[in-house]
Amino acid sequence: MQEWTTDALWAKAVALAEETFKANPNDAPFPLNAAFTLEVLGKAALAKIHPVLIADPQSEGGKNILYAFGVPTARPTTIVAKTIFSRLTLLVDGFTDEDEAACKLIIDARNRHLHSGAFPYVDYKTGQWLPDFYRVCKILTDFLARDLSELLGKEHAKDAEESAAGEKKRIEGETQKQLAECRKKLKALQEAGELEARRAETKPERAWRYQRDGTSLKSTLCPVCESAGLLTLKHVTDRPAEISDNLIYVDSIYSPRKFECRVCDLALTGTAELAVVGLADQVIGTLESDPTEYFDIDVHAYDEPDYGND
Repeated sequence: MQEWTTDALWAKAVALAEETFKANPNDAPFPLNAAFTLEVLGKAALAKIHPVLIADPQSEGGKNILYAFGVPTARPTTIVAKTIFSRLTLLVDGFTDEDEAACKLIIDARNRHLHSGAFPYVDYKTGQWLPDFYRVCKILTDFLARDLSELLGKEHAKDAEESAAGEKKRIEGETQKQLAECRKKLKALQEAGELEARRAETKPERAWRYQRDGTSLKSTLCPVCESAGLLTLKHVTDRPAEISDNLIYVDSIYSPRKFECRVCDLALTGTAELAVVGLADQVIGTLESDPTEYFDIDVHAYDEPDYGND
């Protein structure tokens, strides 16, 4: 399993990042090696949780999964890049759907460059992708408890930190503008005597609702108008089940993705915007189950047959 350890993958990511910054920023090797760096860095993050998370379950008849547990395999194969980034949204706090989408765009350009006759890196300006690259590198190095300068070098790490700080400031500024507009709408509703009617009209039917796409909607007070809005949550993981009073309780961990209020029209998307109003914290939902339901036990399977001897 030596090839799939976090340390080995981290060392590979560092080597690829070094190749990235050796290249001319206007030439194809610059974004190409950056894409390779992101992919390997993502694998390192998943491998920190467990190497089986990067094993390709479809090929080699399951040998890749066994390799993740230390069984020697001649040519171990890992999952494709898009799967890496989709898993990171579930397992790495702070890695959002927006980060996944940005990474997939970078990888898509790489795939088109390698596997087609297209020239995606012609006029592929650094402003289109480098800020996303820096941001994701920062998120994943923090998760790995590593130093960003070790990955990017001191100068580029400083550039990445400044880019991240500038992006955070920009998002905070835009969010504050939106909050101000929503406060104006709240005031108008109050002056017109329409606030309570609007609240009653838009109140969510349920406190918690599961969606078909796997997300959940949680009724949450709006930070502007204190009306009931909807916080979109994405399931991250479940804590070990606990038994109390003959019932089984499972705490599920959810990561906030979006908030919408239909009273003042506040709409926030992504961790950075949600953090401005204090809605970026993970949410715990507790599910209560009867043991027969939890373990899917057929209580009638062991009933004695009726022999008709009464």
